[in-house]
Amino acid sequence: MEKEKKMPIKYYLILILLLLSLFVALIYTKKVHKIKNVTKIVAKETKTEVKTEEVIIDEDLPLDNELVVELQQKIKGFDTIKAGSYYGYFYNQDYLDINGISDDAKIAIGITQNKNFSSDFINATYDAQAPDGTNLDVIILSAKEVQEGVNDFFGPNTSYKNTNLLDATGNYCGFSGFEFDDTRNVYMNNPFSCTGFPQDYIDTKLISAHQTNDKIELTIKIAYIKYEATSFDNVTKYVYRHLNDGSYIEKHDILNDNSYEITNILNQLDSFKFTFKLHSNNYYYFDKVEKIK
Repeated sequence: MEKEKKMPIKYYLILILLLLSLFVALIYTKKVHKIKNVTKIVAKETKTEVKTEEVIIDEDLPLDNELVVELQQKIKGFDTIKAGSYYGYFYNQDYLDINGISDDAKIAIGITQNKNFSSDFINATYDAQAPDGTNLDVIILSAKEVQEGVNDFFGPNTSYKNTNLLDATGNYCGFSGFEFDDTRNVYMNNPFSCTGFPQDYIDTKLISAHQTNDKIELTIKIAYIKYEATSFDNVTKYVYRHLNDGSYIEKHDILNDNSYEITNILNQLDSFKFTFKLHSNNYYYFDKVEKIK
């Protein structure tokens, strides 16, 4: 009987030991799991810390930088009196982007981007025949060439409607007289060999070029140059701040006075900032122009 009474106590002790072992095992497993989670978090944080930071570009560019010179050349097409009704187009308002540019102006801009533009389209002049049989010496640009010029300035797939330029019905000495021929899908104009000297123009001075990431900003000063000739020996150069100013900043007798220099009057001129943005094809295109103080 004594032996039979001791057996249950022994079993109880074994059961208690088993429960204690299980309890210890559970605590250990929980700690190990927690340590693993902490290790994962630390590893993740370490990986984040070594991640490469995004490079931020914010710098002034040299004014003679090749890209800066190229972008500045793009906006000079309307700085000559040959632009006709588009003369000074970029400077006639305080703000301008593609949404405010008419179809005919887009076409005029596209024409200025043509490779033959600076030489008055010498290589684009053809003999043609008018509907009445008259032989004509004309400048012909295909609609495709004009579209390419528009895209070169504004970016790929720029939309517009083919139409005549503003001076198409007049007899203007300049490139603003192109007329669209929808039967042949071409633009036509009389060769413009403007006679007479000197001719009015817009003088410009690039004063800064700045790049911020995918954006380049060119800031320029402008002056309107007008000439008045009372005789061959008496020609006066007038310098104006605005196109239709009633009073001039300076005047010079061009035969005897060569002192005009735009850098001498920069503080009296308006400033305009042109913004160009980088496209996915690695080219910069016109975004906007705004008058700044």
